Amino acid sequence: MTASDPSPAASATGPAAELTPAQRALLRLVCWVAMADGDFAEQERQLLQKLVASTLPAPADSAADAVQALAAGALEEPDLEALVADLDDADDRQLAVKLAFQMACVNQRPEDDAVINTAEKRAYRRLVELLKLPETEVAEAEWAARQELQQRPSLLELISGPLAGFGAWPPLEGDGGAPPAYWL
Repeated sequence: MTASDPSPAASATGPAAELTPAQRALLRLVCWVAMADGDFAEQERQLLQKLVASTLPAPADSAADAVQALAAGALEEPDLEALVADLDDADDRQLAVKLAFQMACVNQRPEDDAVINTAEKRAYRRLVELLKLPETEVAEAEWAARQELQQRPSLLELISGPLAGFGAWPPLEGDGGAPPAYWL
């Protein structure tokens, strides 16, 4: 465990052991924003699982396990300064803004008046302050996050979602084998 990974749940075991400190810090920051309101909603869990699956070179069930571990580790307040320091460069910092903004926007609870609930908005703003990016880069990252959130899922994503876990369904990212249309 390092200074940025104080909790046992966040220690690098299993597929998460292959993550760089910057990747681990990024995932923990995004998870922290998701948990800022005390609720880890299904939409937030799915977004984090998609992010973990694209980051980890492991099967989808390992991504779900990694999300469980991240969620457990997010219950305690992380050392945000240390996590931000673990980010390698400005690109990682801009990616942190984009992913944290997506996480804050992905779920609106019925009791929330605004699109982003106030606890997650405060957490997001705190993260942006710590990242010390120019406002133009923050605006670019937020724009990119909005664009991704507005994208409609592909036909393959719509079909594979309900069929996940039935065994022989191919991964969406492709494994160098047959193209996704082959499986349809």
